Amino acid sequence: GHMPGKIAKRYEEIGGKCTWFGKPHAPHFEACIRKLGLDKNRVAHVGDSLHHDVAGANAAGIDSVFVTGGIHCEELKVSLGEVAEEDVLRGLFEKE
Repeated sequence: GHMPGKIAKRYEEIGGKCTWFGKPHAPHFEACIRKLGLDKNRVAHVGDSLHHDVAGANAAGIDSVFVTGGIHCEELKVSLGEVAEEDVLRGLFEKE
């Protein structure tokens, strides 16, 4: 599946030290916002992963736009460009 960081996590479990950067870690989002020179309230992150895109945006305190036709499309029973049914979306959000 979509699980970046598994090797780093295991390395930490056996005593190694890792520096985490990238989605879903807030410093990644904050660095991008600084580079753009914008206030957080003028930024929305667009992505298809609840774990990486939406969680990361939430951690950084910015809005997000969830693309349902991406990695969660099978769970949501949609294709790219389609909108998932509200009850199916709610089920995914509660599960995750």
